[in-house]
Amino acid sequence: MIKFRSRAFVALISLIVVVLIGLGILLGQFFKYNFLDALNNKIKVEIWWVLSAGFGTAVIVTLLLVFKITTRYTKPIKAATEVAIELAHGNYRARTKVSRLDDTGILGSSINMLAENLQELTKVRDIQQDRLSALIENMGAGLILIDSRGYINLVNKGFIDIFHINPSEYLNKQYYEVVDYEEICQLIAEVFRTEQKVSKQLHLPLQIERKYFIVYGVPIIGANNVWKGVLLVFHDISEIKKLEQMRKDFVANVSHELKTPVTSIKGFTETLLDGAMNNKETLQSFLSIILKESDRLQTLIQDLLDLSKIEQQGFQLNIQMINLYSILQDVLKLLDGKADTKNIQLEFQSKQNHAYIKGDFDRLKQVFINLINNAITYTPVNGKVSIYLLDSDEMVRISIKDTGVGISKEDIPRIFERFYRVDRARSRNSGGTGLGLAIVKHLIEAHQGSISVKSKLGEGSEFIIELPKEMNLKDGER
Repeated sequence: MIKFRSRAFVALISLIVVVLIGLGILLGQFFKYNFLDALNNKIKVEIWWVLSAGFGTAVIVTLLLVFKITTRYTKPIKAATEVAIELAHGNYRARTKVSRLDDTGILGSSINMLAENLQELTKVRDIQQDRLSALIENMGAGLILIDSRGYINLVNKGFIDIFHINPSEYLNKQYYEVVDYEEICQLIAEVFRTEQKVSKQLHLPLQIERKYFIVYGVPIIGANNVWKGVLLVFHDISEIKKLEQMRKDFVANVSHELKTPVTSIKGFTETLLDGAMNNKETLQSFLSIILKESDRLQTLIQDLLDLSKIEQQGFQLNIQMINLYSILQDVLKLLDGKADTKNIQLEFQSKQNHAYIKGDFDRLKQVFINLINNAITYTPVNGKVSIYLLDSDEMVRISIKDTGVGISKEDIPRIFERFYRVDRARSRNSGGTGLGLAIVKHLIEAHQGSISVKSKLGEGSEFIIELPKEMNLKDGER
C-alpha cells in the first residue's frame, strides 16, 4: 500500500518538475529573442504557439496520468474500504471486485479472504449456538442461569414447564424478587457465598401437588477466577420417589397378605398338636380352615408369579386366531355353579355367535374369569350379571355389568393398583388377593386394548374392554 502510493507521488513530482523545466527553457528562449531586435513579430507568434502547445500538452499528460492513477489505485482502495466497513457492520457476504494482480488486487483478495473466513466462522458459531440452544431447551431438566449481580439471564423450557412461569417475568430480574420458593433462594445464596457446588433434594408444592427435585447449584467462574454467576439445574425425581414408595407398599402388602394365612395355618396346626386333633369334629373343622388358607396362599403366590412374569420386559403372548364368543361361553359354564349358590342370574348377549380376533387364548380366558368372578362375588343374592359382546369392523367390545355394591368415584382410579382394595374386610373374606385387576389391566394392555370402569355406590359396576382385531406385533413377538 505504502509502496504504490510512494511510486505515484514520485511520478507526479517528476512530471511536474519536467514540465516546469521545459516551460522555463521555453520562456528563457522567448525572453532572449525578445531582447534581440532582429526578432520579428512572426517569429514571436510562432514561439508563443509552441509555448502554448507545450504547456497544453503538459497539462493533458498530467491529467491523463492523474486519471490513470485514480483509476488504478484510488477506486480499488475505495471499494476495499467500503467492503471493510460492511464487514465491520457484520455483513460477511460483502466482496470487492479483483481485476488485476498488482498491489490493489492483493489488497482486494486479502479482504475477500478475510470476509470468507469470517463468514465461515459465523456459520460454525451459529451451528454451535443452535446445538447448544437445542440441548438446553430439550435436556429434560429445568435450568436457570443467574449472573454475578443476581439477575436471571436464562430460563429453559424445562424450567418453564415444571414451574409454569412466564419467562418475561423472570428474565433480567433479581432472582430473590421472582423466585417464590425460599429453599431455592437459600440454595442460590449458598452458592454465591461459598463459591462451591451445592446439591440438595427439595420437596416443593406445585399447584395441587408436591414434587421432589434434586437441585444442583454450580458456580460459574471464568478465566483468572472471574466470578460469572450461578447455574441451577432441576431434576424431577417425583416418579422415582413414587416407584420407591410403590416398592415399599408392595413389600409391606405382600408381607401382610402372606402373614395372615401363614399365621392361621400355624395357629390351627399348633392347636391340633396340643390335643385338639383327638376331637373328630374339631379336627375336621381345623383341617378345612387350614386347606382354605393354603388355597388362599397358593392363589396369592400364583398371582404374584403371574404379575411378575407379565411385567417382565421379555413377556410374550401366544398369538393365534381365537373366538371371544366361545371363550366367554366356556367361562360362564365354569362360573355358573358359583352364581347358582347366590341365585345370581348370568346373562350373555351377542348378536353373533362369533367374534374373531388375534390374541392369547389362555390369557384372555384368565381376564374374563377374573372379571366375571369379581362381578359374582360382589353382587348380592338374587342379583344379576350381564355380559355383552359387540363385534365391530376393527374392534371387539366386551362389557361385564353387575348389580353389585358398586365403587365410589374416589376409588375408581386406584382399583387397578396392586393390592388396592375398596373394602379390605370384604375382599379378604371373599378370598381375593388384591392382584386380580392389576393382572387384568396388564394383559389387556399387552393385547393393545383398553379397559375402563363405570360405577356408582349401591348401583353396581360395569367393566368395559375394547380389543383390536389385529395387533401390531413387534420383532420377536408371535
